[in-house]
Amino acid sequence: MSDREWILLNPGPANTSLEVREALVTPDLCHREPEFFEVMRDCRERLVRLAEAGDAFASVLFTGSGTAAVEAVVCSAVPADGGLLVVDNGVYGDRLLKIARAHGIAHKALAYDVATPARPDDVRTALRGDRRLTHVAVVHHETTTGVLNPVADIVHAAAGEGRRVLVDAMSSLFGERLDVTQDGIDFVMASANKCLQGVPGISFVLARRQALEALRGRPPRSVYLDLSNHFATQEQDNTPFTPAVQVLHAMRQALRELEKEGVAERIARYAENARVLRRGMAALGFEILVPDGARSSILTTFKLLPGITYDPLHDAMKRRGYIIYAGQGDIRKYAFRVSNMGTLTPADMHGVVEAFAASLAELRAAGSGR
Repeated sequence: MSDREWILLNPGPANTSLEVREALVTPDLCHREPEFFEVMRDCRERLVRLAEAGDAFASVLFTGSGTAAVEAVVCSAVPADGGLLVVDNGVYGDRLLKIARAHGIAHKALAYDVATPARPDDVRTALRGDRRLTHVAVVHHETTTGVLNPVADIVHAAAGEGRRVLVDAMSSLFGERLDVTQDGIDFVMASANKCLQGVPGISFVLARRQALEALRGRPPRSVYLDLSNHFATQEQDNTPFTPAVQVLHAMRQALRELEKEGVAERIARYAENARVLRRGMAALGFEILVPDGARSSILTTFKLLPGITYDPLHDAMKRRGYIIYAGQGDIRKYAFRVSNMGTLTPADMHGVVEAFAASLAELRAAGSGR
């Protein structure tokens, strides 16, 4: 075990403030008491307010990783006689497909290369070709590579065909611009431990109240992940199951800090983090996998340099206090990922670049890049 402070360059859980971590240390509290329900309601209201969603939207909390919220929406929103068009250009698009298959939901994949953003015209064509497809699911920021899908244009295309959209904004909400109220969006899924800068354990859904009300009375596909049940009970200051009491206290602190910093200011800080990182890494010879114009400001996938493989580079960076992230699947063989979410600042990113320079020098001198 190590109690040293790591600079986390993985896309969540991200570095948090001391105050968020300290908020976990709260007196033992029963989850059926009004003191806890006040915390839960505060978190739910702050989420809607910070997303600028207004009275037409509500938030629903789940104890579970981000996938819990995603699965809850997919298995709850698509009716028995409906179908789901899934935009798939990475691991998380593929996970949406796995969820649809697991619940027996009719679905169709719109597949792209992992470095290619989805095209709205393809969405429009697919929906016109299959009337069974009642919903579209798209990952806003595909953390497989750092591709940012053009969600606003995809939603516009889907809405024009009379379809509703589920947006997996797990690693982009509060870190990239996203109008959750855009006509066509019914559900947006995210997590406390990404751009919100909380700790893992709580995921949530920002949902149009009209869409939530439409779920009432529908036979659930899941007991724990029944979105309608969670919404109905939380609206009554109640909970169907035992939630992560301490984690919600930390989430409330993270929401307070986001409110203090400002969503626009956080988005701008992340963008500057990415700019500093990419400029410095380019000077070291690194190339970015995703083409310019399709990149998020949250994560960058860099191609490995000749003679350097991932594991030695990871270990050299870790010795310097930095945790980088492998590529997923075959990408691991030729690229790695660096995220810049969390409490990191542009000054921190200068330190990241310096650590990469020192790590490369070490590996080349030792001939241990492989």
